[in-house]
Amino acid sequence: MENYTFLALQGPDGTTADLAPVAEKAAAVGGRLNVLHIGPVPLLPYTLTAHPYGMPTLPDNWVENRNSMARTLAAHQDDTRAYLSKQGLGGEVGIYCVEPAAFHDLVGLRAIFADVSIVLDSLRSDKAAFDNVVYGLLFDAPGPVILNVEAKPKALSPDNVFIAWDSSLHATRAVRAALPLLKSAKEVTIACFDADPSRYADGQSPGSDLATWLSHHGAVVTVQEYATGHDNVGGALQMRAKERTADLVVMGAYGRSRWNERFFGGTTESLIKQRKLPVLLAH
Repeated sequence: MENYTFLALQGPDGTTADLAPVAEKAAAVGGRLNVLHIGPVPLLPYTLTAHPYGMPTLPDNWVENRNSMARTLAAHQDDTRAYLSKQGLGGEVGIYCVEPAAFHDLVGLRAIFADVSIVLDSLRSDKAAFDNVVYGLLFDAPGPVILNVEAKPKALSPDNVFIAWDSSLHATRAVRAALPLLKSAKEVTIACFDADPSRYADGQSPGSDLATWLSHHGAVVTVQEYATGHDNVGGALQMRAKERTADLVVMGAYGRSRWNERFFGGTTESLIKQRKLPVLLAH
């Protein structure tokens, strides 16, 4: 992660203390830290007065709520700029105060030149905003996304990494994005759940090709095959990662349609919703 540019995204209740693990990592690798303060406001409502002189009108409380949110974010922006200066870090501090649906495109644009995006827990206070931010980063930006860095102190410098491996393109992208962390980790577990040996020509040892490639890069690798049994893959994955005392889970996101996962559930959605395991995702 040498000279990486980190993008940290905070909700309106976020503080500079929440930025500490990201700032420490950025300083340690000579990187930059860009911070984006996210303030969701309700969808703009309006009504029309009676015909023929109908004019759109806005509720007074909507305007005041929007302005109040903007003032809150501006205060956070000033605090964050002072914090970055104190830490000796370069970086930009921005604000978005819009309806949640707009975050999808906006954060994707801001993350184009970030090496990794980190969504902080303060954004979870508004589910619609959180979902749109995560979707925007995964589908409209080239880099990986990390969630729940507050859950473990070593999330950004992990000693123990757990890879959820299924030989898919999405999983491969996640592993490549995480390669600097995998090379410096003390232990990397390649976990194959309900592996199909015939799929992707992995032979009788799914994950072995990945293990060879990572070992060549200097990673300390173990391959484990797990059966989900009566549990779903998301639940089994979290249980096994905790058993291995993983500091970070690495996995590909949305191998199926995100709408399919959103309505019917799936591994990606379950890992995004949970808050106890830091997870690096790539699509």
